Amino acid sequence: MTDYSAINNSTEKLFETTLQKINGQLEVRRKDSSVGLKLLERFDELKKYNRVFVHKVTELKGKSGSFIILLVEKHVTIVEQSRSARTEKEIEEVEPLLMFSIPHDIGKVYIRKETLADKIVDVFAKVDIDFSEYPNFSKNYYVVGENPDHVKKYLPRILLESLETIEDMTIEISGNWGLLRSEKNLTEKLLLLLMSIGYKMSR
Repeated sequence: MTDYSAINNSTEKLFETTLQKINGQLEVRRKDSSVGLKLLERFDELKKYNRVFVHKVTELKGKSGSFIILLVEKHVTIVEQSRSARTEKEIEEVEPLLMFSIPHDIGKVYIRKETLADKIVDVFAKVDIDFSEYPNFSKNYYVVGENPDHVKKYLPRILLESLETIEDMTIEISGNWGLLRSEKNLTEKLLLLLMSIGYKMSR
């Protein structure tokens, strides 16, 4: 990971304008990009990219807790094949991330959209951790963890409730820190969605 790159003006304006929409509901604390980088180092999710720059690390504090919203600028190389040549092209994307802490260390946990292949494998291996009280979540998401009993006991119920009605998120938990992402480019709608999830978890 790389620590600094200038942020695009339109991206910064979109972030700041969206942040203004929650003005007065949460306390806003700006953080240095090094804080975001240090937190991201514990996760595997972003290690597949060639380079990652961190922008706009912002802690939002509610009544009983806080969460962090930040932007990651991801660089990945793709190969384009034509009849005459094979060329490499670097793609740059900016994605918002939600980072949150949980009271208990539950080790490594991965939560992602469940595929048909996952369902077939689980018939035989039974590795998916299901939550019977959250049927939509269990239907849509594939959950694996180092300690399934701890995951079932301590995974925040507010997170599960939020994901009951939201699909296509990817969550990685390392110890007592969580990373939630959509793997989609920054939009006002997506940023507000991540903030609403964080807000519910910090009330």
